[in-house]
Amino acid sequence: MNHIADRRSIVLAILASLMPLALQAKPSLKVFISADMEGVAGVVTADQLHPAGFEYERFRGFMTAEVLAAIQGARDAGATTIVVADAHGNGENLLIELLPYDVTVIRSWPRPLGMMEGIDSTFDAAVFIGYHASTTSTTGVRAHTLSSATLTSVALNGIAMPEAGISAAIAGHFGVPVVAISGDDAAVAEAQALLGKIEGAVVKKAISFHAAATMTPAAAQALIRAKVKAGVGRRRELSPYVLQKPVRLDVSFKHYRPGEILSYLSIVERTGAHSIRFTGRDIVEVSRFLEFLDGYSAELAP
Repeated sequence: MNHIADRRSIVLAILASLMPLALQAKPSLKVFISADMEGVAGVVTADQLHPAGFEYERFRGFMTAEVLAAIQGARDAGATTIVVADAHGNGENLLIELLPYDVTVIRSWPRPLGMMEGIDSTFDAAVFIGYHASTTSTTGVRAHTLSSATLTSVALNGIAMPEAGISAAIAGHFGVPVVAISGDDAAVAEAQALLGKIEGAVVKKAISFHAAATMTPAAAQALIRAKVKAGVGRRRELSPYVLQKPVRLDVSFKHYRPGEILSYLSIVERTGAHSIRFTGRDIVEVSRFLEFLDGYSAELAP
């Protein structure tokens, strides 16, 4: 009996010694960052946005710096795990060697969840960096939704969407609230009107489609860090953006033929000369359809 009592005392002593370590352990806090480029400070034309542009290499550095600022802001608020989706153009813009070693980066296409690939229900908050206004906006810098070349409107359940809305709906499907966004004043206003009072870092004010009054990169990065910290800190006050199911997608094209050809699919309804409708079980199914619209070509290889 004495041996049993001694062993019990030893076990209790070990547990007591481990208790302070358990109390000191950081609780897990996962943050997902989706990064576009049109909303980065200083971006106004294709000169900054495409690899052939004479300012692209500099501005992918500024995009990376804004993501770094968001990462630091999230960590200031206690984030322990961070995933970043490179969501602009070819999905190969971020200078990944400059990101912290413990950050996971989603790159290139195709990917079923588009700009939100990598998110799931284990995340506590989502952040949008460098986002722009929708294709129906009359004021935003480089305003478009998914494709400025082919689409004139994208709506979910009858509501015209910016990319921030589509991304927020995907986050909401997994129960994750969007807590902060950066971009021009039109992009931030659109997102807040749709999602509520999320934190907004307005890094430039739109003058026209190709002009803006912009903050300097350093000032924008400081603002983003502060807004992301505040947003992640307020995550419990903010609700996920959840769409009613099934989810109805309405898309309008600039040209006639895409709607005609797509209507040959039994899952697609042609609703006008330039428009179609697809109804998905949920936003994930709609996202996969949008990725098909944006990415399919008969010439795809390999």
